Amino acid sequence: MSELHPLAERYLDAVYDVPPELRARKGLEDELASHLTAGSQVCIRGFWRIGKTTLLKGVLQRACERSNGAALLFDVRDPEREDGLPQSVEAVLQRLSVKVTEFLKAVGAIDLKVDVKSPLAVLGELAAPIFVGLDELIALSALPAEQVLPVLDLLLNTPRNVRVAVVAHRHRDVDALFDTAIVQRPGVATCFVPPIADDELVTLVNTPAAAFNVSFSNEALGAIAEVAGNRPWEVVTFCALAAMKLPVGFTGEVGPEAIEALVNLDTLTEVEEGRALVDNALRTLVTALTPAEKTLLELLAVGGEGEVPEDAVAALELAGFITTTDGYAINGALFAGIVQGVAEGAIKVAVE
Repeated sequence: MSELHPLAERYLDAVYDVPPELRARKGLEDELASHLTAGSQVCIRGFWRIGKTTLLKGVLQRACERSNGAALLFDVRDPEREDGLPQSVEAVLQRLSVKVTEFLKAVGAIDLKVDVKSPLAVLGELAAPIFVGLDELIALSALPAEQVLPVLDLLLNTPRNVRVAVVAHRHRDVDALFDTAIVQRPGVATCFVPPIADDELVTLVNTPAAAFNVSFSNEALGAIAEVAGNRPWEVVTFCALAAMKLPVGFTGEVGPEAIEALVNLDTLTEVEEGRALVDNALRTLVTALTPAEKTLLELLAVGGEGEVPEDAVAALELAGFITTTDGYAINGALFAGIVQGVAEGAIKVAVE
């Protein structure tokens, strides 16, 4: 690939790790942080690539600022395995014990010892409020179901000064488990991660661009919102793809045609980041949605008629996959087009 415009590099960095200054949903961060500092546990729900981990990091930061506390973040996935799937409960607790031990050393509590069978219990010996972020709980689905419930109970049954915020992925294979073990648990505040607001989209797009004397026109911003459905990962990816087409020394305004030229599956799949957009939409449609939710989206995509349970409508609206501004419609032209392609048989997918 020829040399990229530096703005493309900036967006690509944000695709994989959103910098704190570009984080959206600050109001939701505050709301969930207030639940933590008031004594509740927090559950963050959403589909792939909607910004759950970014929100989790923001919530932990805000909770610490509110309470003068400290936080640690633990990824349940096994970093030694390509698929990230833990092989046993003991392996998960062992890695969490190492993380807690490192945290205790960082705060100067070197005399405290971690019990590998209950790694968070020792944090109750500290005087300050402690906030623990547990990311990618979906990885626990690799374990036998009868082992998952006890470990979730262990992780959520914390000392009074320790509050936990978890990312509980929406997926048809674990939804019932997470609903029973976490969402319906007393003292848990749950939220679905929504799309970002229009003003947050403008900041996400034009703040990085301004550093290179580039801006996206209002029409281009509107095109991004329409195509991406205000989902930040998709927003930044489309910006990166558009910036890849810019001459290295380009300054000035990017028009809507730069975005419109990308809205084609053949064009998108020419590069890795575009393929990731398509793959994520298909993975969500085929493996993460309930049958009723998938049916609803396909009906909307092709203009069909049918009855769908109200809970499916409510869940997709909470998750930002459908809008109700002028009747029900799929949010995001790219996702809508992929759903239509699957519904009409133009896009073939393997059902897991």
